[in-house]
Amino acid sequence: MDERKARTILLVILTIAIFSLSFYVCVNKLKVTNIKDNKDQFNSTNSVAPDGLTVHSNLDDVVSANANLVFKVKYIKSGEVVTEKEEKAENLSGKKKNEVDEIYKNEGYKVENITSSEVVLIREVDKYAPNKYVLGIKDGRIAIYKTDKDGNMFIENDERDLTDIKTDKLKEADIQLLTKGDKYFQCDTREDAESRLEDYE
Repeated sequence: MDERKARTILLVILTIAIFSLSFYVCVNKLKVTNIKDNKDQFNSTNSVAPDGLTVHSNLDDVVSANANLVFKVKYIKSGEVVTEKEEKAENLSGKKKNEVDEIYKNEGYKVENITSSEVVLIREVDKYAPNKYVLGIKDGRIAIYKTDKDGNMFIENDERDLTDIKTDKLKEADIQLLTKGDKYFQCDTREDAESRLEDYE
């Protein structure tokens, strides 16, 4: 009698243990599968461009007739992105990403993002942003430049804006930054640009 009772108890414990282990394995397997499916779904609809921007690349997206078309410019010297203009994308109705890229590639634009309701185009220019004051080099000296509405640099007043700070006294890294451009050298006001000069005095 006792032996029979002990066997029954052992069988019940063994059954519970097998059930618990099976349950644990199934639940974990489902979690892993779900995570993998979500990751695969994300990777099929998004990719990361070389400059770090996430680009929506689902080729099933087509532009609708009432979508917005946004034109942006990225100023490489400062890294600033400015919206140039927005308009309706009626002439792009029904087009996919590769078709829009083809239409605007001669103007220097690439599709940054495309959905049925919005198309964002971006072009890069090796300049500072418009209407800023920036530090640069002229005639072997540091100068304060102004940028026009297109980002072109010019000196407003040679006597005032061409400093006495000679580049031959600067580190090579500073000369490269001043030549290549950096967001640190872009300022909203002349006063801000003048305060940047204190680093080199």
